[in-house]
Amino acid sequence: MIELIPILLAGALCFLVYLVTYAQTSIPSWRTIRMFNKLPGPEAPFFIGSAFELMRLELEDIISWMKERFDAHGGSFGLWMMGNPVFLIADAEVAEVILTSSKNIDKGSDYKSLERWLNNGLLLSTGDKWKQRRKMLTPSFHFKILEDSTDCMNKNWKKVVQKFLVSKGAVEPLPIMGRGALDIICETAMGTELVETDGRSKEYVGAVKRATEASVVRMLSPFLQNDIIFNLTSMSREHKRDVHILHEFTEKVITKRMEAFEDEKRLEATEYSESDGKKRQVFLDSLLELKKKVNLSSIDIREEVDTFMFAGHDTTSTGLQYLLMHLGENPDVQEKAYREQVEIFGYSDRDVTKDDLSKMHYLEQVIKESMRLHPPAPQIARTLTEDAPLPNGLVIPSQTRVNINIYHLHRNPKYWDDPDDFKPERFSLEESKNRHPYSYIPFSAGPRNCIGQKFAMLEMKIGVSTILRSCKISAVTKSADLKNKMLVVLQPSTPIKVEISPRN
Repeated sequence: MIELIPILLAGALCFLVYLVTYAQTSIPSWRTIRMFNKLPGPEAPFFIGSAFELMRLELEDIISWMKERFDAHGGSFGLWMMGNPVFLIADAEVAEVILTSSKNIDKGSDYKSLERWLNNGLLLSTGDKWKQRRKMLTPSFHFKILEDSTDCMNKNWKKVVQKFLVSKGAVEPLPIMGRGALDIICETAMGTELVETDGRSKEYVGAVKRATEASVVRMLSPFLQNDIIFNLTSMSREHKRDVHILHEFTEKVITKRMEAFEDEKRLEATEYSESDGKKRQVFLDSLLELKKKVNLSSIDIREEVDTFMFAGHDTTSTGLQYLLMHLGENPDVQEKAYREQVEIFGYSDRDVTKDDLSKMHYLEQVIKESMRLHPPAPQIARTLTEDAPLPNGLVIPSQTRVNINIYHLHRNPKYWDDPDDFKPERFSLEESKNRHPYSYIPFSAGPRNCIGQKFAMLEMKIGVSTILRSCKISAVTKSADLKNKMLVVLQPSTPIKVEISPRN
């Protein structure tokens, strides 16, 4: 018993630290409390609210827990979480109010756990800094620049296909596609190839995975969100080591390319296509060109490269693993998508071009329908700095944490017939024209929409086209049997598996 006393005292001290720092920074005003309590929501004790109820749930059960409450309260509801007012939204009209606001653009506190890695880049920045960065970075995602990335995408998706074709029996597509997507991001963001036999590359890949997982764990724990408590844990020490690896890797790449720029050796700072000699500019090059124009520091550049790496390395492969599952479950859809590819390419395995992409109408519908059912980023968090009046006359008060639940919005029967069925035709021009524009938002919407959404669609279309032309997919995992975890990136509770066989 005596041995337990130090542990109990340490636990009590941590809880006291949590309460004190929480009281200093997070307790809402009486005005917010009064207004928030007028909003629809489940009965729960004030302050604690639904926190303990949610903490008792398994991660894969949270989606069904939320669905019950969205159904009971008309698509939106409020709840208290350890003194924090949280309003959850799965209604397009309400989502539009939040996402179109030019004032309520601050990211929710859920993203705070990413600050050690990403600092204050485009994903996490607020106010004037976010507006300046968004304006500055938008030209880096111009379609001409994206088009220059197609060679890299074609090359790496062909490597993915080669790995698929030597697989035997049921295979987990995520690790294979995840590595392919990470290679694409590294090359297009930093102009650096991750060689599988290179120890530094392996170290970087492992650090990306562990840092992402640690950030998710912090998001889900009210206590670990407190910096003082988190810094006392072994997880924090490991996270610091991983972030050091990530920053060191990025800084070395940036320094190398900055030296090339400063020496006016443009050929060393850009890459050339072997086929036609045209210059291909990577994301980092765009930042280096902006460095002197807008007085960017090395840390400013690093945080944007790190943000691009985080936002792009996992979402594409996650989305595509669900897509392969759907294609395996729906052989008629797979065959129709394949026939469209044959019409464009014949039976060739040549690279995808810009002209090819514009002809992939049905494939685009398939990708969109898969992202409707399984959006890679299943929710968006905001912290309101101003009141948000709703169409029904109610008002979400400032200081409220708002969660736009894309997963449930995309399955809201108010906007989607048979919402759980896989029907790519929903995204034909005819069926799309009368649908609420905020009922489908896999890349968010409004002023803080995903700056890289065109890049993501380009990569997915090239990836699926390359896979479909060489591989036939059969389902092993069934979507009806699958439970999902609503983390930063949607995650199946058990790995998705498919069987892949060569077409020819």
